[in-house]
Amino acid sequence: MDTTEVKTKYQTSIDLLNDAVGKEIATSLQYMYFHTHFEDARYRYLSRIMREISIAEMRHIEEFSDRILFLEGDVDMNPAFRALQVTDPKEMLRMAMKLEQHTIDSYNEASRIAAEQQDAVTHKMFQEIIADEERHLDTFRTELQNLIDYGEEYLALQSVAGSKRAAEELRHTDGDE
Repeated sequence: MDTTEVKTKYQTSIDLLNDAVGKEIATSLQYMYFHTHFEDARYRYLSRIMREISIAEMRHIEEFSDRILFLEGDVDMNPAFRALQVTDPKEMLRMAMKLEQHTIDSYNEASRIAAEQQDAVTHKMFQEIIADEERHLDTFRTELQNLIDYGEEYLALQSVAGSKRAAEELRHTDGDE
């Protein structure tokens, strides 16, 4: 099989994967934006969640990119959308939930199309990443529900814990000099 036939056979998968790369880049940047704001407010737990999920999205970019290159395509490393400047914690979590649900829906469709194109590996890759995205969605749902149930106290406890840790770190730094 020559290269032209491979590109023609797998072009649909390459396009699906590049679309996913753009979504993952944009989502990773959005979550990193949320992370920095949660970190600045010393909402330590929410900050850590956003950072870890942002990094997980970067791993998805790498997986999709590796597959594109294997299929002899080229990776389009451009975000699907610009990060939005949302700073209200509830709205951040709601937006994260919408992003995850949209991604799940999109990847289910991509998985179906890849299967129709007889690309079992890309089909399976989308299915595996959907499971990750569902875990992210569940995490965001839980955190939003905590925020709704416990209100500002939920954030205040995180802020106090973050301030306490910052004070301890500062004390250790001052003691080292």
